Amino acid sequence: MQTISKRISIPTLRRLPSYYHILCQQSEIGIEYISSASMANLLGIDDTQVRKDIAITGYNGKPKVGFEIKDSKAHFEKFLGFNNKKRAFIIGAGNLGIALAKYQDFNKYGLEIVALFDNDPHKIGLKIGYKKVFSIFDLTNLEKEINAHMAILTVPAENAQDVADSIVNAGIKTIWNFAPINLRVPDDVLVWNQDLIASFVTLSLMLSSNKQELNKEVCTLI
Repeated sequence: MQTISKRISIPTLRRLPSYYHILCQQSEIGIEYISSASMANLLGIDDTQVRKDIAITGYNGKPKVGFEIKDSKAHFEKFLGFNNKKRAFIIGAGNLGIALAKYQDFNKYGLEIVALFDNDPHKIGLKIGYKKVFSIFDLTNLEKEINAHMAILTVPAENAQDVADSIVNAGIKTIWNFAPINLRVPDDVLVWNQDLIASFVTLSLMLSSNKQELNKEVCTLI
């Protein structure tokens, strides 16, 4: 991920899975080819952007035909690393951590949740989605045994930095952070922040803005 991000912008990286999902959908209904214009129309973006994004991955469609579904789908799976399993620990066996542990579709994209960790003695030893909950104090020892590629952090904000320090000390170099806080980590540790509250607030403001514009249009018509 670190190598790819140096060559490809974050907006492009965010769009690539959308292209893959379209290819999967078209494959399921028996379509053999799809044009960049059709993909762009489905996503509501410019078709030139689609061609540029996909070309960056090293794949090009055929003139006047488009992208061959089966071949381009296989290319995306290889490029996005779906065929390379990435083992992950979930740190925090609360509602969000449990939901992520039970989400089976992660396996389709190469993510394997192998264990959960928590500091609640009532949760330690339980199995969630066939994954065992361990004590957070066992993180370092289990990391040495399993060698996980990633830690998924789902603890409250007030505990996140201390837990992140434990993750780093255990030797894990990638953190998918769901806690609403900016973590302080060494330069060689990759952190991707997934702020659900920020996403909701943004959506809420957009919704309010759309309602205001709609009200203005209604007043104008009246």
